[in-house]
Amino acid sequence: MTPTDITLLLTRPRPAALRFAAELEAATGPFAATVISPLLDIVPDGRFPGIPGDAALVFTSENAVAIAASRLAPAGRRAWCVGTRTAEAAQAAGFDAVVAGGDADALVALLLAERPTGEIVHLAGAHQRGDLAERLAAGGLTARRAVIYDQAPVLPTAEALAALAGPRPVLLPLFSPRSAALASDMAEGAGAALLLAALSPAVARGWAGPAPAAAETAERPDAPAMIGAIANLIAAAPGA
Repeated sequence: MTPTDITLLLTRPRPAALRFAAELEAATGPFAATVISPLLDIVPDGRFPGIPGDAALVFTSENAVAIAASRLAPAGRRAWCVGTRTAEAAQAAGFDAVVAGGDADALVALLLAERPTGEIVHLAGAHQRGDLAERLAAGGLTARRAVIYDQAPVLPTAEALAALAGPRPVLLPLFSPRSAALASDMAEGAGAALLLAALSPAVARGWAGPAPAAAETAERPDAPAMIGAIANLIAAAPGA
């Protein structure tokens, strides 16, 4: 099986989906079709929280960076970021970005080692895993989570449902436990063979849909590892 035998179905918000599709196709070659059907809509909270000027800012998503940059004065302000993609977004917005190792555990370890002074504020979405602020507080730091956006569910498009009806196999990358759960509902009753690629074991556990024809989990929670997992998945898929 090659990418030209497969429909790529992306459920991230459109800008992130388009970027990932371009990166993936640069590595694997073009797919038979690419369908983008976001299952979550990023909705900024209208009540942006008060944040002291000397607070250490923590970001675990690009969405939070974009919203915070529009409400704070980012120029030169330190921002502790979970991974490279988030750090790049923070740097581009004007923050002084520090990057951790790609997951919440690495970010917690870095902050506990560096121990920034003042309050630590984790700017995040309403649906958040990892209890980051609680773990920092347990380590003796002053930390809290500030919700600055929601992730509202969005119905799948007719094009996505048609792709899942078959007959072509569908490659479905999964990037968060919540989107995995929503994609599970979308894929209920799917006739197409499903190839699932999960960003992490936690994301893989979020899948509750039909049994896939093949599945792969990225070795690290970042885009290069996800692309590697997808390449392995395609190579090992039934019919390859």
